[in-house]
Amino acid sequence: MRGHITEKILYDTYRDLADRAKIGLDFLLLTASAGVICAFGFNMNNASIIIGAMVISPLLFPVIFAAAATYQSNWNDLFRAVGTFAIGFLVAVATAVVVGVFHATEFRSEIINRLSSATGDYFFVAFFSGLAGTYAFFSPKIHEAVAGIAISVALIPPVVMLGLGLGLGITKNNTNLVFTSSAIVLANILGIYLGAILMIFVLHRISRDRPER
Repeated sequence: MRGHITEKILYDTYRDLADRAKIGLDFLLLTASAGVICAFGFNMNNASIIIGAMVISPLLFPVIFAAAATYQSNWNDLFRAVGTFAIGFLVAVATAVVVGVFHATEFRSEIINRLSSATGDYFFVAFFSGLAGTYAFFSPKIHEAVAGIAISVALIPPVVMLGLGLGLGITKNNTNLVFTSSAIVLANILGIYLGAILMIFVLHRISRDRPER
């Protein structure tokens, strides 16, 4: 992390995150599209399609922005980030519910494999993805790694699983998937949030110890 991240870069990236975490047509369209794509990816048991949905989904932005706002004690931005994520979450869940109700989903190996890991495993993956993803956001040299971080943290699949589980509960009165996927979603959000706060703290300490170039 040798001193290419300055206070100016931290400030500019924070403003960029603020723009990305706004509710708008782009955010809503990408979130809804990611939800539908991921739901059909589960139905087709196609990992490539699910990975594509992870790259498209913008849900990672408000989580990292919430962490940055928390570090700066900017409560207005924090509430806005939480609101953005909540709306995006509801959009993704709603699209998955629609797919689950009107297009019967077969829960084959891709879903079963994702549910086989302990919730703690998801938390640690999300935590270190939050660390790496935040560094990638704030580092102009490796910003292209953000897509890989979106894949590794896998935030959209458990959200879609929750929606599919709700659809299954509506059509077949089976809510097992709802509780399991909810725990995974919470573990992912908490892991990303805490990892992002830690990395932002480190970046600010490093930037203050090095001169602006």
